Amino acid sequence: MKKETLVQIIIIVVLTIILVVSVKFTFDAINMRHMPMMPFEEEEVEKETKAEDVKAGETIAENNIDLSRYNSNVTITKAGEYTLSGTFENAILVNSDDDVTLTLNNVNINNTVTAAIANIGKGKLTLKLSANTVNTLTDGGSSEYDACIYSNGALVIEGEGTLNVNGKQVEGEGIATETSDITINGGSINIECADDGINAGGDGGIITVNGGNIYIKASGDGIDSNKDLVINGGSVYTMGSSVGGDAGIDTDGDFAINGGSVIALGSDMLQKPDAASKQKSVCFNLSNQIAKGSKISMQNANGEEIVAFDANEDFRTLIVSNSKVISGSYTLYQNGTKTNYTATVE
Repeated sequence: MKKETLVQIIIIVVLTIILVVSVKFTFDAINMRHMPMMPFEEEEVEKETKAEDVKAGETIAENNIDLSRYNSNVTITKAGEYTLSGTFENAILVNSDDDVTLTLNNVNINNTVTAAIANIGKGKLTLKLSANTVNTLTDGGSSEYDACIYSNGALVIEGEGTLNVNGKQVEGEGIATETSDITINGGSINIECADDGINAGGDGGIITVNGGNIYIKASGDGIDSNKDLVINGGSVYTMGSSVGGDAGIDTDGDFAINGGSVIALGSDMLQKPDAASKQKSVCFNLSNQIAKGSKISMQNANGEEIVAFDANEDFRTLIVSNSKVISGSYTLYQNGTKTNYTATVE
């Protein structure tokens, strides 16, 4: 075979291969355009409900609201006093620049998506607890209204009834404001939550307790103010997370106890009340954690019992303040046995 003929055959074979490959590539590309796109496998993540996604629902103007009649969120836009009763599985939205008072009269709200009550306006919201009533609020999901009771404006809680707050949102709080003040004047308030129990966030609002019986079991800080905390009266038993990094009480500003009764348990953070407080406090920072379920008492140097309580959470820091605390030495007892933990009040 001549050399020229062999070269021609090789060239023809190469060109044929290139043509076949090119046709196949074009055919596959055309088919790909008509094939359905297969979704990428992504880790399943719970979506956060954005504020704009929370539906306003029905706007209500009546003053006596039976929540059992409604199957969607309800919104209050006008100033005034409203009485709520009944069972409900959505959110109460208050959207007013003026003051609104909600009287809770045996309300049971269980919302699995966002806050149970959200004040999204600029006005002050007052929650009044009717005497001899039990009101239970539960939230859920993951929301920008990240508390069971959430408020943009100032929040006041008062009255003689009971308020149970179950903060079950992801990293959600029990009672919180965006930046505004929280004032508690009365009521029996029980809070269990996934993060802070009572929180004044953002640039900070002042949390003031003037009365009431407050019980907090939090997976974050018990009470957390980005500004000040003032306790003038009432009874406060607050527990922060035992895991670490949380306190019974945590503030970025002043912390004053001027009256009332305070028991605050924490893990490894201890913020002592300001020296300017009108009522003295005993503060313990223990070398070892005391176990949940222990019966705790504190006695003065004369053996007089100043306070006794059940530890409903593991703790390593403790603040005790009541009218019996004066200058002197105090010792902790665990399950009736004297410990080596002693603190002195000047």
